[in-house]
Amino acid sequence: MFTIPHGYVHLKQIKKDPADFAMLTRGYIRDIRELSRRSPSAFQVFMLLTERMNKTNAIVISQSTLCQILSYGRTAIHNAIRLLESERWLQIVKIGTANGYVINSKVVWRDHSGKRYASFYAEVVVSESDQGRPVEDWDNIELRHVPVLHAGESVVDDGAELPPPDQQDLLPPEPHEFPRTSATHEPQAVADTRAPPTRSTGPR
Repeated sequence: MFTIPHGYVHLKQIKKDPADFAMLTRGYIRDIRELSRRSPSAFQVFMLLTERMNKTNAIVISQSTLCQILSYGRTAIHNAIRLLESERWLQIVKIGTANGYVINSKVVWRDHSGKRYASFYAEVVVSESDQGRPVEDWDNIELRHVPVLHAGESVVDDGAELPPPDQQDLLPPEPHEFPRTSATHEPQAVADTRAPPTRSTGPR
């Protein structure tokens, strides 16, 4: 905000979050400018990813959501992402049917039981059109409360007694609850179908 008392200009200092700033070298700016000339769609995708990603330099977003935000077709978005990957602007991590995009860092893979897994934090961007219901219905969903124990916290027993078990669980089972069995377990005779031995008819 500018004020001009007695002919002087005073600037009001505004505090900014360091996460809102991005530093680029001159060479990097030149490469980005060249990217915008060669592939405007790839440039738009790259700038959107860097704009939305968090401090971990990773973001999860579907291609359909990118199409909606940038007003590009699916083919243009697909080709733009492949170009950014081939020129090492980003790294793609498959997460089911969605993609995770990592910029300026590498994904660390660790071995566990003969298989490799990677764990990283990422910003997640979703679209209402990808959901199975309107977002207004989500307000009516009451999730179960799962108690979480944080570092430095301990469990405190309030002395409340647990509810008694259900009496139905203490009763003996009914006959119809037993597994079905055959009416008889007596072994049955099996007819011998083998042919009787034949006598030799040769000379004595």
